[in-house]
Amino acid sequence: MSYRRLTITGLLATGLIATAAPATAAAPATAPAAPRPEGSAYGLTVDGPLAVPPLPAVSSAAGPVSKSLAREAHTKLLNASALDVTASSTRARSTVAHLAVPPAQLLASAVSAECDGGRGSAHLTRAALAGKRLDATPPPNTTIPVDVDGLGRASLILNKQQRMADGRLAVTAMELRLPLPGKASTVRVASAMCGRGAVPPEAPAPEPVKRDLPVTG
Repeated sequence: MSYRRLTITGLLATGLIATAAPATAAAPATAPAAPRPEGSAYGLTVDGPLAVPPLPAVSSAAGPVSKSLAREAHTKLLNASALDVTASSTRARSTVAHLAVPPAQLLASAVSAECDGGRGSAHLTRAALAGKRLDATPPPNTTIPVDVDGLGRASLILNKQQRMADGRLAVTAMELRLPLPGKASTVRVASAMCGRGAVPPEAPAPEPVKRDLPVTG
């Protein structure tokens, strides 16, 4: 009888020790992978009542891809031809020829934007606003106010450069905001984006939870 009691006690003690020990070891935390670089571009787009989606538009995280559009004349707000865009993982470029935005008296023989290795630039060929010639290579974020007959004050931003939420650089050669009746419209011409997105923040390591295991005896 005494031998049997000792055996049962030993098994109970072994069970308590096994319960107190952790079942598995926690896997080591790994750092998040850095996003791949990606480029994208579009010829033009219009926000507002006379909306035009970005076209033509391309994006690539590998080799170069290109698209072309012979002419864009969806609305009476603008007219353009020979829209060419290309993008690869590190570079993007957009070119628009024969641009005309009659309400703002904005004209250009060609408008282009380029993003290369995280750096942006814009170039205008024979561009004019209300009869005044525009700089061919405007500094980043050059803003020009202009009064539009019958509409009011409009604004034109040349070589607009902005850092996106994911860390990439976006370059838009022309961004025109028009105070059209009812709701303002924004015209963007020749836009390119490139660069590497920001690394997502690491998740905090789990903290061990300490608990007391009651043992009765």
